[in-house]
Amino acid sequence: MNLFKRSGFGKISDQLGEYSFFDKDVSGEEIFSGTSRSSRFWTFGLIVAFFVILTMKLFSLQVQEGYVNLKLANGNRLRNIPISAPRGMIVDAKNHSLVENEPVYQLVLDSGKRKQVATFDSKIFDLVGVSKSDIENIIKENKNPTEYIVIKDKIPREEALLMKSRIVDFNTFEVMPSYQRRYPDTSLSHILGYVGKPNQGEVQNGGSLIINGTSGKSGLEKTYDQYLQGAPGYRRAEVDVKGKVLSLTSAQDPQVGNTIVTSIDKGLQDFTTEALKARTDELNTRGAAIVTDVRDGSIKALVSIPGYDNGKLSSGVTQEEYQALANDPSQPLFDRAISGAYPAGSAIKPFIATSALEDGIVNKDLAFDTPPFIQIGQWKFPDWKDHGLTNIETAIAQSNNIFFFALGGGWGPIKNGLGPEGIKKGLEKFGFGSRTGIDLTGEQSGFIPTAQWKKKQTGESWFIGNTYNMSIGQGDLLVTPIQIATGTTAIANGGKLFEPHLVTKITDSAGQLIKEFTPSDTLVKSDIFSSGNLETVRDGMRQTVTSGSAFSVFGSDFPIEVAGKTGTAQFGSEGKTHAWFTSYAPYDDPKISVTVLIEAGGEGYESAAPVAKQIYQWWNDNSN
Repeated sequence: MNLFKRSGFGKISDQLGEYSFFDKDVSGEEIFSGTSRSSRFWTFGLIVAFFVILTMKLFSLQVQEGYVNLKLANGNRLRNIPISAPRGMIVDAKNHSLVENEPVYQLVLDSGKRKQVATFDSKIFDLVGVSKSDIENIIKENKNPTEYIVIKDKIPREEALLMKSRIVDFNTFEVMPSYQRRYPDTSLSHILGYVGKPNQGEVQNGGSLIINGTSGKSGLEKTYDQYLQGAPGYRRAEVDVKGKVLSLTSAQDPQVGNTIVTSIDKGLQDFTTEALKARTDELNTRGAAIVTDVRDGSIKALVSIPGYDNGKLSSGVTQEEYQALANDPSQPLFDRAISGAYPAGSAIKPFIATSALEDGIVNKDLAFDTPPFIQIGQWKFPDWKDHGLTNIETAIAQSNNIFFFALGGGWGPIKNGLGPEGIKKGLEKFGFGSRTGIDLTGEQSGFIPTAQWKKKQTGESWFIGNTYNMSIGQGDLLVTPIQIATGTTAIANGGKLFEPHLVTKITDSAGQLIKEFTPSDTLVKSDIFSSGNLETVRDGMRQTVTSGSAFSVFGSDFPIEVAGKTGTAQFGSEGKTHAWFTSYAPYDDPKISVTVLIEAGGEGYESAAPVAKQIYQWWNDNSN
């Protein structure tokens, strides 16, 4: 009985009368006879009960659960079959869709079968249209830790259904649903960007990217990729040891990504594209145009010519095709509106004038005679004509270089101009010299030269000629069209510097608000300059259109009161010039600004201003 006790049967041994087993005077026969008969009966009964319970348990394990255990032994298991989610939509300000999701299919291979490809029936490779060697290379290059390897992507529906019916009995590959991003209008290519297969770094930051199979590569598609990615679904299926689906046990539908609502007016975007393209085609050149709501800094149209077919990039191009696009001399992938850094020419003058007024270098009443050129030592600094008696408003309107030489570096009654540091300080208040923060990829910061920079780069000191050149937008000063547009917006709205932006809100697929960008969210700074000084500059910009350098374009009977500034910026050594026109309207109640740049377009009033005029006319006819 000590054996029973050590084995955990202490209670049973007590019932058997454990003390009697240590009575040496009792014989074996007496143990099973006499007064101990009742104890022996109970002992026997308990032993029988124990073995009955044990037998029943074994029966349950071997018979009742045998089928389940057999399936497990044969390799049956539950598997999640992922379903990619549709990418979220991008719409314009009037809820017109700017993108589409086209249902397509993928040919995939279970990762667990990657080592079995060599044993596949050779017929299967002909049926799927991919050679065994190509599949082995795809498997070798696959780095994403997913249950399935994509062998063939973006298969049209009819082809996918036929393929699925032909390969079902081979138990090798699977055909799964997916989505292909389409862009109906290439005029939005630089705004929307395009999507492509996620790279290794992106996959590590987002598991859904593996299943959805795409990520934003440029434009809004990249900036707001985390919102546009949908939540993948799945089918849970029981499969046998060979991976064949036996039954579906559960499923969860994928959830479409969020909707990005932009400030773009699709009609205005289309017209701006047509007007700019007609002019650049005529001149065999390139350009950019931006239309901004001056009340909140939102972008209503943004165009860079030439554009590119972002749908083709999203659907997949060969390395050779991409290189041909990247090496195209016209640089269609280059977004000139936010990435092009150019000399500003006279388009910079409203910002120089504002800075000079603010620093007390000049006031609105000061007027002096401005000759056709001034001479400092052996150097001459010319103007395009003899303007005569000029104040700051007429200097803006007539694009008077002599007056702005004086504002920048000093001359005549203006003994001390802003100087390079004063110019830099004033321009930086408008956002020049740094990125504006627009919600697109690839923005450049432009450049404001300094004496320290010049000394480091050339070993030369800063001369008065450098200051004069910078004060009229020449020399080493570089700006982007989006910076000019943003600065013009600040002049028009009374000194509010906004972060230009294309997205106004984000909703879920049912229209429920997730995030909204209000004017207070995008306001960088209020009152960057005093209202009186800005009013003086606005008066000068209005005179540009009513009697100055843009009068020949707009005339006296244009239905909208436009205020603006022309610009003709020299570049290179061949005497060519970029054409600028930056402006806003209506003059008394500003609502939009229009900035146009035409590369190598000649005079600003000849090339850029007429495009802006067409844009204003369309806006006036269609804004109500």
